[in-house]
Amino acid sequence: MSVKIIQITDLHLNKSKELVVNGVNTYNSANSVLDRIKEDESDADCMILSGDLSNDYSRESYNNLMMLLKDFKLPIYLMSGNHDSPALLKELSNTNNLHFTNFNAFSNWGVFMFNTKKKNSPNGILHEDELRCFDAVLHNSLYENIIVFLHHHPVLIGSTSMDTMVIENADLLIDRIKNSKKIRAVCWGHVHTEYYQTIGSVQLFSTPSTCYQAKEKSEKFIIDDTALPAYRKIVLNNDGSINTKVFRIS
Repeated sequence: MSVKIIQITDLHLNKSKELVVNGVNTYNSANSVLDRIKEDESDADCMILSGDLSNDYSRESYNNLMMLLKDFKLPIYLMSGNHDSPALLKELSNTNNLHFTNFNAFSNWGVFMFNTKKKNSPNGILHEDELRCFDAVLHNSLYENIIVFLHHHPVLIGSTSMDTMVIENADLLIDRIKNSKKIRAVCWGHVHTEYYQTIGSVQLFSTPSTCYQAKEKSEKFIIDDTALPAYRKIVLNNDGSINTKVFRIS
């Protein structure tokens, strides 16, 4: 039996639903993506929102998130990005099907969600307490396959502006990727574009934002007006293989 995960990321919601950021009304754009998910992905097992859910840290932005998610009944996992308030996300997790946690298990798969937010910095970091938890998961015989979710990227993607905000101690994760036989994939947001590479047999990929998109491999952060908002579908198979695809929303 396979497990179907929907990932959306970098919603950049604001206090006002009407605010336009980099030429995009982020509330309306997120709503369009979520409407498509409701139509096309009704059999999903869970949804992961991998950070920068807010753009302005405001309580109102998270209230707007709640409005966008109110019709979903499946488990939804909230992750913190550099624009988020972990304290407010934790408050949201007390509501119905919303969760703010770093781990869940589906069949023989472990899903680990790192909080890569670094205080007072746009950069990412892996925290020692979560690395210890991650190691415990890696050594647990119940989980034959592991997929990792992050907000920040653990590898350079060739875009100078974004690569200044990489996970500072990403080598700690890369070492585990190279030395573990269980890690199958690592997925993140933050970069507002699609990216893919492998380390050995491990897939590493980013998911585009639900709002504005960035030009790939640019020295400065430049908006790509030709790229559409998106979500990613990830199917985890019992044999440890993964099928994944990004869907753009016009």
